[in-house]
Amino acid sequence: MKYTKALDTNANESKLANQMAVAVENHYFNPAVVANMISTDFPIYTQNQIMELVKWIIKYEARRFKAEWELGNTSENLMLADALNDTLEQLGK
Repeated sequence: MKYTKALDTNANESKLANQMAVAVENHYFNPAVVANMISTDFPIYTQNQIMELVKWIIKYEARRFKAEWELGNTSENLMLADALNDTLEQLGK
């Protein structure tokens, strides 16, 4: 499945987002394996960039939580993102 919401579907970020979406939709995808590889096999700069990505995902998912809540929808992970976003904002990150 290819996602097309990005403004520039040829940008590296759009390509990566699509590859990630396809990978995680696989029933056998194991996020713990990916996290272990990133935290042990990649240089610190790469880890820092990935953590920056994680922070932005949390921020945007927290926004989605608020919108979904208003519609009467939510999920445990959206609620977690909202709580994590509050913590990140308190830390000033």
